[in-house]
Parts: sequence; C-alpha cells; structure tokens
Amino acid sequence: MTWTQRVGLVLGPLLALLIALPAPPDGLSVEGQRGLAVLALCVCWWMSTPVALPVTSLVGLALLPILGVLPPSEAFALFGNQAVFFVIGVFLIASAMLGTGLSKRMALWAMRRMARSEDWLAGAVLILSTLMCLAVVSHAVAAIMLPIVIGVISALDLPTRSRTARRLLLSMAWGTILGSNLTLFSSARASLAMSTYSRWAEGHGPVGGVAFFEFSAATVGVVVSLVAVAYVWLRVMLPPEGLEMGPAIAKLDQQVAEEGPISGREWRTLGILAVMVPALVVFGPRYGLGTVALLFSGALFAFRVLDWEEAERSVNWGIVLLYGGAIAIGAGLDQSGAMAWIVAQAIPTGGVHPWLALAGIAGIAMVLTEFVSNAAVIAIALPAVLAVAPAVGLDGRAVSILMSVATGLAFSMPTSTPAMAMVYGTGYVNLRTGVAVGVPLSLFALPVLLVVVIFIWPILGFSAGGP
Repeated sequence: MTWTQRVGLVLGPLLALLIALPAPPDGLSVEGQRGLAVLALCVCWWMSTPVALPVTSLVGLALLPILGVLPPSEAFALFGNQAVFFVIGVFLIASAMLGTGLSKRMALWAMRRMARSEDWLAGAVLILSTLMCLAVVSHAVAAIMLPIVIGVISALDLPTRSRTARRLLLSMAWGTILGSNLTLFSSARASLAMSTYSRWAEGHGPVGGVAFFEFSAATVGVVVSLVAVAYVWLRVMLPPEGLEMGPAIAKLDQQVAEEGPISGREWRTLGILAVMVPALVVFGPRYGLGTVALLFSGALFAFRVLDWEEAERSVNWGIVLLYGGAIAIGAGLDQSGAMAWIVAQAIPTGGVHPWLALAGIAGIAMVLTEFVSNAAVIAIALPAVLAVAPAVGLDGRAVSILMSVATGLAFSMPTSTPAMAMVYGTGYVNLRTGVAVGVPLSLFALPVLLVVVIFIWPILGFSAGGP
C-alpha cells in the first residue's frame, strides 16, 4: 500500500466523522448530514484507492442503512437503477462485437478513413462521437463507439498504460457527453429541463417552452467551443506516442482477411445492433434505455452470438458494482434532502450580480453531476433556481437551458455518466488519470459556457441578465 493509500484509508473515515458528528446546520436533516458523510468517505477513497473502486461503492451502499440515511430495502433497491443495467447491456453488446470479430471490421473501416496520424484519429473519434448525437441519444452513441474504439486500440497493439489508448477512449466519452447537449433528443435531461421550465412559465412568464431549434441554437456554440478545447487539452495531457498508422492498418487488414467473409455470428450481431439503435431512440424514452439494452442483450444469447462463459470473462463487473453503488449513494443524497440543502446554500436569493449568479448555478450543477444523476440534479435544483430567477434578474428560459448544459458537462468520475463508466470499465483509464485530465476540462468549460450565455445568448433572444 502506498503512502497516499494509507493516508486516504484513514482520512476518509475521519472526514465522515467530522461531517456526521456535529449538530446538523439549519435546513439539513440528520439523514442528509450522514448522507454527506458517506459521500465524503467514498470520494476520499475513490481518489486515494486504499481499496478497489467497486469496494468503496459497496461500502458506501452498506453505510446508507447503517447510518439511517435510507431503509435497507430502499438502499439496495436503488442498486437496480436502469442506468446500471444499460451499462451491463452495453458491455454485453461490446463483448459480442469483440468476440465475433465484427469490431475488427468496423475498426478497419474507421482506420482506413481516419487514421492518418494519432492526432487525426483522436480528433475524428471526438467529432464523430459528438455529431452522432444529432441523430441518436448520447448513451446509444457510446454503446456503438466503444467496441469500435477498443478494436482500434487492439489493432494498434496498445498496452493498458498507453497515452493514445486513453486519449481515444476519453475522446469517445467526452464526444458523447458534449454531443448530449446538441438537441432536445440527445439526452433525457434536456427534455426534463424544458418541461420543468414550461410548467414554471405557466405562472411566471410567457406560456410555452423552448423550441427544438431554439435549444440547439443556444447550445451549439458551447458544444463546438468545448470540442475544440477538449481536443487541444487531450493533445496536451496525452501527447502522441509516435505510432505508425500504416503497419497497424496492415495488421488489422491481415487479421480480417484471415477470418474470411463475414460469418453468420457477425451478421446476427450486426442485425441485432441495427435494430437496437433505432429501438433505443423510439422506445428508450418510454421503457427506459436499460430495458431496451437488456432486451437486445438477451437476443445475443438467444441467437447464439454470445454464451455466458464469454460474457463473464469480458464484462467488467467491478465497474457495474461501482456504478450501481454510486447511483444508490447519489439517490440517498436526493431522498434525504442533502442535495436540496446544498443547492439552497449555493443559489443566490438577491443582491448578487446576475452574472455571478449564473456562475454559481452552473458551477454547483457541474459539481453535483459528477456524483449524482444529472436528471436528479435537474429535478431537484432547477425548480429552486427558477423560483429565485426573477429576484436575481435572470430569464427563466436561459436558466433552464444553462442547467441542462451544465449538468451535461461531467468529464471526470465514473459515476457521472454511463459513457465514463464504460471508459473506466475497459481498464485503460484509471481514476487518477480521469480526474487529472477531466477536472481541468470542467474548469475550462465553466468560463466557456458563461461567455456564450452572457454574450451570445442575448443575440438569440435569451436574456442572461447583467448591466
């Protein structure tokens, strides 16, 4: 155990005790205070890794009923969140694509067109992942792109500590995260935010919501700017390793040629994938992405594409445990009132410049989304923000779009989005790398978002407030 791990092992419980033992501040319940103590312990252990990341999540899950944050039945039921099963479904689909060799063919197709250099390849993955979100929900884009990127990494024969492998995977994840802000259909949270605004506007402003193209016009500047920032930042933090693309393409071409024509298993996998993608778009909002992903994962077994032994070997069950435990902890913060209390402390109630208020609202949303479901942040925080928006001089439409975008800018933790959980699940990206690269991007993203909101949105008819 390293010195950092020893310190973290002791510091985590100490932080939890320091938070849990004093009398709770005004407005915070005892359950909420203890929920924050559990979060402090888990964050400290996630960062210092004295135990494996999934173990930390399981410890946090166990502490929820022990400390009275949630009843045991509720705490463990939260582990069954549909986002967890969506991740399981994606891993199973990726396993089938890798096992049948379909990912090799897709990787070869991609590399022939994009692999002029490491920089070109990483940029293409980032941009393609972003643009695909115009037509497909962002989580589905991650499900499609993950096995292709892994196939490229395999073709390049990259070790687990390779900078290029990490850059490609983070480009994929960040591309889908940024792309989730492009349209009202790119993510569920955007629709939730706009419906919340519409209900509020019935009594406080012009009746009606934000039109599809109005939303995209407001967000595209943020997305394009941050795609450029993300590309440059990944180039700086994970510079090229001087890899030769030609030999990798030749090797992959030879492997595909040796396997011969597309096999029946590959055709069945491709057929299932071709039906699954539109099903996620059409039925995902009604039945849940997790439901659809599991249904088509079952089809992989039914059509003899995948067997359970292969699934056991290829799925990173540790990440599933990590993600499930983290979702339960986040839900505990929600149901205990801890998150509402944090939001109430951060939201200005008057006497604050509108631009400073916007910065505070966006900042707290970005921080919370690293640990709690972005939909939960919208559901809890947006009504509270809208309630004080007129007093602070903010436009309700602008605030609602701001919250939707800010909760879609989580670049660091495996608990933030399924895409980040998938990337960590590959074994190429560890938490220290993810935080070291992702946190600065979030710090870059906040001023970029504010510049667009303050100076560009008024031109589009969204008043950001100010002098």
